[in-house]
Amino acid sequence: MNISLSDIRMMILCEFPLSTEEIGHQYYDGEGVKKSLKEAYVWYRIAQCAGNHSVDSLVDYIDTTLTKSTCCKLSSKAKHIYTQALQH
Repeated sequence: MNISLSDIRMMILCEFPLSTEEIGHQYYDGEGVKKSLKEAYVWYRIAQCAGNHSVDSLVDYIDTTLTKSTCCKLSSKAKHIYTQALQH
């Protein structure tokens, strides 16, 4: 799935945090994309950055599945994407 920073910015600024959550669900379930807990985690963390805390339990679950180091790297990636999208 190829989503531009401007698309992410629109989702965040137009108060569509569910959009980033839905992308996370697609990766989590493998709907239309290759299933990936890592990609799901990034999108769920972006949703959290945007104020959507309905994904907290999923993030907590993935935290127990992936290594702490991986989660830290992916959290940093999500925060970077979120920050870059807002500046774009």
